[in-house]
Amino acid sequence: MHPKVYEAVKSGDFDSFETIILGNGEDLFHQTTPKENNILHLAAQYGQVNFIERLLQCPSGPSLLWQVNDKGDTPLHLAAKVGSCEVVRVFTDFTKLLHWVVENGQVDACKELLRKQNLHKDTALHHAIRGGHNLVVQLLIEEDSQLCDIINAADESPLYLATDRQLSHAIGLILGAFSWSSSHKGPKGLTALHAGISLSLTIWEKIMEKRPEAIRERDDMGWTPLHYVAYLGKVEAVRVLLQHNTSVTYDLDNAGESALHLAAFQGHAKVIDELVRSCPDAFDIINTKGQTALHAAVVGGRVNVVNYILRMPNLKYLINEQDTDGNTALHLAALHRSYNIISILAQDKRVDHLAKNKDHLTAIDIFDTYKEIGYGTTKVHYLLKGSHGLPGFQGWYVEHGKKRLDNQFAWGQPSILTTTGSNIADRDDFTLSKRGIMDAQLLVAGLIATVSFAAAFTVPGGYNDDGMAVHAGRPFFKTFVMSNNLAFLFSAVAIFLHYAS
Repeated sequence: MHPKVYEAVKSGDFDSFETIILGNGEDLFHQTTPKENNILHLAAQYGQVNFIERLLQCPSGPSLLWQVNDKGDTPLHLAAKVGSCEVVRVFTDFTKLLHWVVENGQVDACKELLRKQNLHKDTALHHAIRGGHNLVVQLLIEEDSQLCDIINAADESPLYLATDRQLSHAIGLILGAFSWSSSHKGPKGLTALHAGISLSLTIWEKIMEKRPEAIRERDDMGWTPLHYVAYLGKVEAVRVLLQHNTSVTYDLDNAGESALHLAAFQGHAKVIDELVRSCPDAFDIINTKGQTALHAAVVGGRVNVVNYILRMPNLKYLINEQDTDGNTALHLAALHRSYNIISILAQDKRVDHLAKNKDHLTAIDIFDTYKEIGYGTTKVHYLLKGSHGLPGFQGWYVEHGKKRLDNQFAWGQPSILTTTGSNIADRDDFTLSKRGIMDAQLLVAGLIATVSFAAAFTVPGGYNDDGMAVHAGRPFFKTFVMSNNLAFLFSAVAIFLHYAS
């Protein structure tokens, strides 16, 4: 585009523009920028209302209205994108005076322009909503309410787009013009109701009133709006949804999970309260793995929900419920090494420690496969003592006991050879791991004992001429002496216990 033409349009100087055209020829009138924007695109982009009004009076002016740039945007698209309500008004008022004659009769030029879509199938309304330009949104809907029906290439309806961006005013305008044909669809199977979970409940309810069927509509994951609010712990939103439709509680997503399972997995006990209040039999819902809400809470590591269920006498039937693999909640706690939950379940007298899954394993059998040591492991073994099953023992024997026997009698060698020289590698991994940890603990204890013993003679600040510690009698020195003595004592005890065991 000629530089002088560009500057004249940008500044809105129509007189200069006209002079340039008259002096250089009509061809300049039809020049475009590298983005293929014509002079009307530029004037709309810079909000030059007076320039546009005079330009449209030129013989070639009206044709510029329908020309598109490299993205398929008309000048109206750009005016809506920048939020220039005055320019949009000029375009709509001007096109109301025009009519195109087509085969089937006359077409309203104004609505034709308003409904024109760019390469991404966006209308001017999509652009206005995306930019948050409420006045432009209002003007466009007043001119043509059917713009609310048009979905772009990203499967975004105007209502979904406004809801996704939490534009409350725009949502109200769209809902006010909503008809039975208006769309609430969004990408990936989402709807405006899905997108509106972060909005005020008042607006959310208005969407439900206009599109009650959206309550049970699923996205590509199979999630209804209830799945989302249950997962996020939005108690009030759950209550509002259930007031409109309780049957959605029983809907499972593509992975076979209900809203109750998601709430339990996330630890939202108050959401569970709401679901059960509306649907007393909700705890009977199982997922496609045959798991209850208690299973879900264990998998999610949610101690609060586990306690919640255990405290309810009417839910005692869930405690030893098995999934399709035969795993109870205790099995899953062992599988996921959830020490706190194992402790809670194991101390409940109603929990069956000897329950076996389809692999004939008890919870302690599963837990032992991890070969861990430490306080937590010791506590689990204490709580579940005596609950090993024979199939679990068989597995242990094949992996540990038989290996030791094979090493002992291989090649007719005495058993002492299995613990010396090159044969040390024949010990099982668990023993090696445990011995390595014990050796490391012994080393640390020895170092602490050595340092603390030396520190008893090389005290901070040294000694005075009388052979007394310089800082003797001061509180921090007393603390040092006491701490040093305890460090030496505990390290000495640790060394003793190591060799004693």
